[in-house]
Amino acid sequence: MKQFNLPDLGEGLPDAEIVRWLVKEGDTVTVDQPMVEMETAKAVVEVPSPYAGRIAKLHGQEGDVINTGDLLVSFGDGAVAEDDASDEAPAEQNAPEQSSEASSDDVVGDTFLLPDLGEGLPDAEIVRWLVKEGDTVAVDQPIVEMETAKAVVEVPSPFAAKVTKFYGQPGDVINTGDPLIEFGGSGSSSGSTKAAPKKEAGEEKRADSGTVVGAVEVGNNVVAETTNSVVKALARKLKVDLTQVTGTGKDGAITQKDVREAAKNGTGSAKAEAAPVAQQESGFDTSNPLAYKASPAVRALARKLGVDLGNCQASGRKGSITRADVENASKGASAPAASQTAQPKASSSTSSTPSSTGGLPTINVEVKPETVRGVRRAMAMGMAHSHSTVVPTTLVEDVDISAWPKGTDSLARYVRALVTAAKAVPAVNAWFDGEKFERLLHPNVNVGIAVDSGDGLYVPVVHNADRMSMTDVRARVQDLRQKIETKSLKQDDQQNATITLSNFGSIAGRYGTPVVSPPQVAILGTGRFRNELKLTDKGITNAKMLPLSLTFDHRACTGGEAARFLAAVMEDLQKAQ
Repeated sequence: MKQFNLPDLGEGLPDAEIVRWLVKEGDTVTVDQPMVEMETAKAVVEVPSPYAGRIAKLHGQEGDVINTGDLLVSFGDGAVAEDDASDEAPAEQNAPEQSSEASSDDVVGDTFLLPDLGEGLPDAEIVRWLVKEGDTVAVDQPIVEMETAKAVVEVPSPFAAKVTKFYGQPGDVINTGDPLIEFGGSGSSSGSTKAAPKKEAGEEKRADSGTVVGAVEVGNNVVAETTNSVVKALARKLKVDLTQVTGTGKDGAITQKDVREAAKNGTGSAKAEAAPVAQQESGFDTSNPLAYKASPAVRALARKLGVDLGNCQASGRKGSITRADVENASKGASAPAASQTAQPKASSSTSSTPSSTGGLPTINVEVKPETVRGVRRAMAMGMAHSHSTVVPTTLVEDVDISAWPKGTDSLARYVRALVTAAKAVPAVNAWFDGEKFERLLHPNVNVGIAVDSGDGLYVPVVHNADRMSMTDVRARVQDLRQKIETKSLKQDDQQNATITLSNFGSIAGRYGTPVVSPPQVAILGTGRFRNELKLTDKGITNAKMLPLSLTFDHRACTGGEAARFLAAVMEDLQKAQ
């Protein structure tokens, strides 16, 4: 029996509500057939079946809220994924054909695809394998350490089986949903193989290759889905274009051996694509309407206006067809072809040409965009979420820390001051649910510490800081910093912060507007020390001043609560010890 757990539905949310089931227990479903409508925070999403088979049990009723990763549907024995589906012909008819055509390259057992590791990110990096090929593992035994945006996660085995193949080595980035590890199954002593699924003769194809049933888009062309995901993963790894490979497997399926041969001979590499370059640069290939470089939105506009994409002059990036190109074609006007062909191609070097006016030469410099991923991607997503939900207000103040003895651990003092203020004003040491309008006041204080690194911003957490001495706090922070440097920081090290500290003044900056990380309601920023003249009862003195910036979510805290919290922080920081 196979189990299907609710996946992350694309918004990084922890759960979704069942709107209605589209199938019943006992129904037989196909791969990608919609099974249920789930409501997330912003949309109703149809969840497709990952298997072809009989539904044994539905885990939940309409109106139930299912946590991401919890059991949603159980399938009966014999349920298979798309790439594992076998021909429906009797085994005795297929056996001779399989024995004559199938090679060891075609033998595929249970292939485990990289699941969403809980952060809604598109990929993860292999840190190290915890098992070896040939090992026999138990269910839930950790098999590999994967680094996500902010943590190293141990991925457990979904099967009790023999490990037959790894799809990646330490340092490789695996996309969510791509093959990660293969377990013994079809590769057992039985010698049976799993053939690729046959396509129905009348299977419908849509104009948008992104939604074509039974096809996969490779570059600007479409390859029939007689190629399983393992072969496609190998092709990506070896940089082989499947459109240039002739399959030798059953029904013309491309095997792993075909891919390796193509990589060895260079027949499936970029060199083999030299012939259609002119067509690709023009934005379309007259031999294949799906090869037009146009987004689904542009295709939809073309259908609406009755415009043939082949009649459009492609003026977009890398020869893509834009909305303006379609609109121009619908009016009988098009941009001059020369504007497309005259554009200089990007070069790895700089070049200069004299200006026609006799001035400075024009310098063309190649600029390559850098994909934001990992820690930086997570930071970007977190900041966007905060911007769209929190109502931030920032209070700034200066505190005199002249009484501090030489050698005082400033970070430990900041944490102690936060703990003291949190006990005095619990409303700031809290979580707020903006959808339910619920507030949770925490009796303990877990301080998130913003740590800058070359990879991006980490925020490890000093849990139960209210029970620690300043020496313990410093030791814990040092331990967390070491984990960041060695890429061994775990998810547990970054979860459940109740308030955050950002010590940006250790680099530069006096005041700031630090960003609150929901569901927290406050963050304290400490600026750079400075000496200034201060007027006191005893006259003018030289004082050491520390700038403070407190940002709070005004939905959850009043201005008075935030001000009293900041005053409590200042009172503790002014003490000599």
